[in-house]
Amino acid sequence: MNPNVPFYITALLFLIAGILLFSIFYAMNYALDKLEIQKQEKRRALIITAVLLFGWLILTSVIAFRGTLLDFTSTPPKILIVVVPAALAVIYISTSARVNEMIKVIPSGWLVYIQSFRVLMEIFLWLLFLENIIPRQMTFEGLNYDVLVGLSAPFIAYYALTEKKWPRIVAVLWNIAGLLLVTNIFIIALLSTPSPLRQFFNEPSNTIIAYFPFVWIPAFIVPFAYLMHVLSIKQITRYNN
Repeated sequence: MNPNVPFYITALLFLIAGILLFSIFYAMNYALDKLEIQKQEKRRALIITAVLLFGWLILTSVIAFRGTLLDFTSTPPKILIVVVPAALAVIYISTSARVNEMIKVIPSGWLVYIQSFRVLMEIFLWLLFLENIIPRQMTFEGLNYDVLVGLSAPFIAYYALTEKKWPRIVAVLWNIAGLLLVTNIFIIALLSTPSPLRQFFNEPSNTIIAYFPFVWIPAFIVPFAYLMHVLSIKQITRYNN
């Protein structure tokens, strides 16, 4: 763990991760009930999901504790050890037949409402910047506009998907914009690391993602945001719930 990060900032990241984990299991439980999955099969699905999710969080934590990700000089960057499996998981989950069945019955607004967590995420990054731990460009004071997704999520979910006062295409375009914005900050963060790919040379460089629990940002939190956008687009364009 990076000793330079105040406890309250670290606690905020744990809170964000906890919110996302809760939302996953709450939505799964709701969907499996709606699909009238047998109790034993439902329990098995929840247990398997828990083992995979918590196993991944523990594995990435161990990798961070071992200092593996602190080597930013290698090509490709070692951070890809946690990024690539997470990206592959997003692809697998978004094409899973079981997941497609679940998003048929989950209220469409849910996959958008949850993106409000990105307001907390932007506050978290801003606090790190104030502590001189990450560079300005990774915050809303710099080149990171992801907070707009979090602020607008409740309005899109309510007016376009819950009350249906706005055309559903608004929610689709919003999701596409959200994908572009989360990609923007991902690239900025990558180009701010002290690696051969570095393009932002202002200090401090972005090394926080190599430490526990901040490794969860590229390993879990960013992939979660991607996945919710992809599933929301599929849900809106294919189903009418």
